[in-house]
Amino acid sequence: MTVVSTTDERALVRRLLADRSVAGAEDFGRFVNDHRYFGTSSFDSKAATPVLIEALPRLTDPGVIEIVALHLKNPAARPAAFGALHSSFLEWGAVRRGRVGWQLGQALVNAAPIREASLVLGIATDSVYGTNRQPVVLGLPRFRRVPETERALRELIHDIDVAQQAMYALRRVAGPQLTIEALEDVRSAHPDSTLERLARREIRKMSRTLRRHEADTAADTATSDALSAAGGEPQLDAISA
Repeated sequence: MTVVSTTDERALVRRLLADRSVAGAEDFGRFVNDHRYFGTSSFDSKAATPVLIEALPRLTDPGVIEIVALHLKNPAARPAAFGALHSSFLEWGAVRRGRVGWQLGQALVNAAPIREASLVLGIATDSVYGTNRQPVVLGLPRFRRVPETERALRELIHDIDVAQQAMYALRRVAGPQLTIEALEDVRSAHPDSTLERLARREIRKMSRTLRRHEADTAADTATSDALSAAGGEPQLDAISA
């Protein structure tokens, strides 16, 4: 069982950031969505990245770990933060209360280099992590060139905890037509269930997309044929000076 520290770890991280002269260290953990009512944060996430990576393995407060994970979604954290995020996810990813596992999962998949695809897929397919895998599964199209990715997604569309995310990701990896075929298997395997309803809904959406694409292609072909029959591209009349 994970032991939560009684130390004020938020203040601890702020001190570490201030010691490294990170701008806006006092704003660590302050997120501003609406600048009309709240002043902008001066926290420099990019400059803070090395400090946060170093601090993460020492933290035991899930709220502070979640804040660190949120900041480690910035591009500067890729791929340097992967090791620390992976270790933290293994420790906290199965926690059901709060969003610490979910936020770590999202930061993890954002930071992961292609060479670590097997570790990411290992987390995505391990049911012990429950719904905290959702952002990981949603990020799997980043690894579409890894053969195991499509195979994993074809299994995960049958996993209720991550099925919706897997359906979306599989569409991006395999394309709508192959995804529709895979989702028909879901409907057959899970009749009268939430999975069956999810699959049916996604099939409708993808079928509409395919029909629009086919209609657009047919229209383009008809226009091209008409131009060819007329002897090429229409010419604009000359405009006199």
